[in-house]
Amino acid sequence: MSRHPGRGGRLLAGRAGRSGGSPHAPGVCLRRARRLWWITAAATAAAVAAAAVVIAVTASGRNTGAGGTSPAAGGALPAVGAAAPGGSFTTVSGRTETIATLRGHKTLLWFVTTWCPSCQAGTQAMAGQAARLRAEGVRVVEVENYADLGQPGPAMTGFARQLAGAAYHDPGWTFGTASPALTRAYNPQGYLDIYFLLDPSGRVGYINSAPASTMSQLLAHAGRLT
Repeated sequence: MSRHPGRGGRLLAGRAGRSGGSPHAPGVCLRRARRLWWITAAATAAAVAAAAVVIAVTASGRNTGAGGTSPAAGGALPAVGAAAPGGSFTTVSGRTETIATLRGHKTLLWFVTTWCPSCQAGTQAMAGQAARLRAEGVRVVEVENYADLGQPGPAMTGFARQLAGAAYHDPGWTFGTASPALTRAYNPQGYLDIYFLLDPSGRVGYINSAPASTMSQLLAHAGRLT
């Protein structure tokens, strides 16, 4: 699409140069503005794509494929509107829970790696917003990607206690470790930090990452879930 505005912009600019203060000058300005908009939009899209590549490359470079969770396995993320995949995780207290048991509540299912800075910052941010999430009826299940995606990091219990502070004991916030199958089902690309907002019927309502910077969007989507 950017090629067409580009051709028009160059053609009109040439005419304006020959005619000086021609009545076509406002059109030239408009076409130039449109061309600048397309260039800016393309640059923004490229930056977003580059950021996604950086995340994927970082995960790939860090991961050793322990437990068969290598991002090289590929696969698509669960789709918004689709039923949340099943699977299990083990809480820090040693209980085995399943995704099926989360139904009946809005649930933020968040996959983290304990050596990931955005996960650490996000856990602190989540602690600061625990009351607002509770008010929206959202329970938080924060699970470590299986084997920390193959890179040594702090144990989930110590990670959670240190970064969540007093909110570590919040009954609406569960910490645990995802099984290999659960990690593959929700995080086939091996992202370091990704969350899924599930509605009470067990469907995926919203997907994002880095809650320290996306908390406002998360809360807005949580408020719209029924």
